[in-house]
Amino acid sequence: MNRFFLGLDIGSSYTKYIIIDNFKNIVYENFSKSLTRNKNIEQNIRNHIQENFEICQTGVTGYGRNHYSQSSVVKTELYCASKAMSELYNYEKMIVDIGGEDIKIIKSAAGGKVIDFYMNSKCAAGTGAFISETAERAEINISEMSELASKSKINRELNSFCTVFAKTEIMQWIFDKVEPEDIAKGIYISTIKRIIKNKIDYNLPIFLIGGVAEYHPYIRNVMSELIGKEVVIPDKPQFINAYGAALFAIESFNL
Repeated sequence: MNRFFLGLDIGSSYTKYIIIDNFKNIVYENFSKSLTRNKNIEQNIRNHIQENFEICQTGVTGYGRNHYSQSSVVKTELYCASKAMSELYNYEKMIVDIGGEDIKIIKSAAGGKVIDFYMNSKCAAGTGAFISETAERAEINISEMSELASKSKINRELNSFCTVFAKTEIMQWIFDKVEPEDIAKGIYISTIKRIIKNKIDYNLPIFLIGGVAEYHPYIRNVMSELIGKEVVIPDKPQFINAYGAALFAIESFNL
């Protein structure tokens, strides 16, 4: 008998949905905005799930994890990221989760145990919000930013850690007639330099996950260049935490 398990990652920007079967295969995935007055998309997703899958257990993670009343198991993003990535890459590794409002750096053991972690939750530096706000000031379309940055031939970075001051620097770059592709790459370089100042074991394989890794894939190239080793983005990086939550749901069901 095929059973289904739902994983929810209720993030600050988007809620990600994943359904896996009892063989841990992904059979459904989708997302909706977390904070919006238009609940039609979210309701359509939940109606589709209810009509097409008999969910045995639900695992929930993310900022809104404690506000979802139908969860069977609730876990932090740290544990879900480590759980999911260890299902895919079962050896010791570093996981860098670049979210909309924070970054999480996780040292993960084979089997999914969290050995150590760092979270940047008080400043937008190094987050998706930093990229979005500085790109908006430069009038760079987010959907085109990764491809644009890949065309740059120079390395130039913002000096300020503060998003407000960084946006002022961007204005100066525009006055100085810095090319859009160089601004785009400069924003990525600045983002990654803020991340790699934190606690990362460079002797271990390094993976990038989260929405930024999904929508800004060139940031992997920038990080690889800055640290001098290959950085890997797994398939569907924005769904990794939801997948981990679904895996915890299976584990809870089988206890």
